[in-house]
Amino acid sequence: MRKVLVVMFMTLDGVAEFPRYRAAPEIPATEAEEEDDPMWTPRLGAIDTLFLGRVAYGKWAEFWPGRKSDPKASAWDRAFSTFCDRAEKVVFSKTLPTADWPNTRIVRSGVAEEVRRLQALPGGDMAVGGGPRLAQSFFEHDLVDELLLEVFRSLVGQGKPMFHVVPDPDHAEDFVPLGVPGRRDFALVEAKPLTDGTVFLHYRREGPPATR
Repeated sequence: MRKVLVVMFMTLDGVAEFPRYRAAPEIPATEAEEEDDPMWTPRLGAIDTLFLGRVAYGKWAEFWPGRKSDPKASAWDRAFSTFCDRAEKVVFSKTLPTADWPNTRIVRSGVAEEVRRLQALPGGDMAVGGGPRLAQSFFEHDLVDELLLEVFRSLVGQGKPMFHVVPDPDHAEDFVPLGVPGRRDFALVEAKPLTDGTVFLHYRREGPPATR
């Protein structure tokens, strides 16, 4: 069955937005590109479908198509732009009127039904590439096989939450028991500190299929 990956950025306090930092000293392009993006680069050849929400689609469609032909773009940006053009882009939205980016289609029905339909078809891996609310829907329906995160070194205190947490006062002893509704367990595959201070984390869903 085709795997579903959630590929996202988040802060230490779980906000799925980019914190701004003071400008870093200039680094020669060849040196800066030595460290490939560990979330996407190893998987560009295996992923053939991108899941996006309405807002994320608008940002991606505005930025990525032109990067492959921009002489000022990095080699990684050009490669990712080519990958985005090639991949099928599935946009979950009830309000987006049209999607002009080639290989894009809008799905207005439920997330779970469409993802499970695609999982049953032949093809490569599929990735949630943008939109924390969309990612929350994937977690809610237990559709996530692998979780790939780059965690920023900041507490920002506000913003779009990566995860949806329901207050539950029943855990008086400060631990969450096995089998509690909504619990999803993941096994750590890789943890890698990056030169800019972020940390790359790769998790794989664990548990027998019968429990999923």
